[in-house]
Amino acid sequence: MCAQSRKFWQDNTFFGIASLLAGVFNYLYHVVLARVLGPGDYGDLAALLNVTALMMLPGPVVTLLYTRLGRRRPSRAIQESWLLWFSGVGLWLLLALLSRPLARALYVSPLLLIIFTLEIVPALALSANLGILQRVRWYFWVGLLTVLITAFRIVAAALAAFLHVWPLTTVGFLEGLAAFVAFGFSRQWASRAPWVGEPPKAQVISGTAVVGVINVLLAIADGLLAKHFLAPIAAGRFNGLATIGHTVQFISTSFGTVMLTSIMQDSTKRLRFLSMTILLYAGLAGLAETLFMIRPTWVIMTVLGTGFRPAARWLPYYGWGMIALGFINIAMLYSVALKRWEAITTTGLGLIVWVIRLSHAHTIGEFVRSTTTTLVAALLATVVVMMAAKAYGRWRGPVARRIRV
Repeated sequence: MCAQSRKFWQDNTFFGIASLLAGVFNYLYHVVLARVLGPGDYGDLAALLNVTALMMLPGPVVTLLYTRLGRRRPSRAIQESWLLWFSGVGLWLLLALLSRPLARALYVSPLLLIIFTLEIVPALALSANLGILQRVRWYFWVGLLTVLITAFRIVAAALAAFLHVWPLTTVGFLEGLAAFVAFGFSRQWASRAPWVGEPPKAQVISGTAVVGVINVLLAIADGLLAKHFLAPIAAGRFNGLATIGHTVQFISTSFGTVMLTSIMQDSTKRLRFLSMTILLYAGLAGLAETLFMIRPTWVIMTVLGTGFRPAARWLPYYGWGMIALGFINIAMLYSVALKRWEAITTTGLGLIVWVIRLSHAHTIGEFVRSTTTTLVAALLATVVVMMAAKAYGRWRGPVARRIRV
């Protein structure tokens, strides 16, 4: 086995184990709060988390950009650091101004919206540090940060379980505190990273940013729309279903990120890294889907509790949609690595179709069917377009050489 392949598996081991631990902690977080809150209030929690993810949408974009660009020189780094912090504060203040109409649309407390989104303030600077660490393939520290952040959520959930008066307030405040603590750790590690990266180019920055935005929207769109279009209990049950299902897609992100940085370091082995990533993800996703198909009620009852049992019938079907979403994530990251943007078109169109279909859905079953059929179709379209672009590139090469001759 060559050195690059060994490094690939080593990175996947570090980051994969960390992602699995983070997934376990995330499950425990929802296990505790689903039982403390019940379906109705759990729907409020899911809406607050999704709004926070939406406002933090620039975060994954920043991470992806710094994964390409690497650590910046001191003069540039200071300017960018101030910009990231001011942007975080600006996003939080914007949310505070819009909290009342947004709260009315989602049927939640405007004060809770302000508290839950406090973690936006350090989020962009933290995202940049994560990208720097990924660029130099320090996945041990990336994984450690991931585990620390999710472990702190368990502390927040445990305290909320004891403070029955303001459980959501407690969770929101502690998650904001965790973001500041995580930034402190990330800054220490990122400041020691070597100067590795590439000069910024408009095409790379814009294409990478679009990929980051699409990936975030694909992860949160159904949860937010369910809170708006479904009744409170149904919205809570669907968001519980989404919490379990999106874990499958979450695994693909860690594998895809390792693939991205591996290809950037040695693009000649890109197909090997892609095939290994696909096989690795397919194996784990297949195990999860098998469990969803054989024991859906047990999974729902174990993670979320009896109040969510009616959603169990939809878990196997929803799982296929999440598997497709994971493959879409991998395809998008592969495109970023090669600076090819064909997948943006198909995935972006799929996202638009998905949102339109969800906006006309009014039951859990309709949300699940719209999600799975749209994402599977988007995956197939993405694969076809990427293969056609590759075939065209092979054909164009000899033709261009003959023209020059």
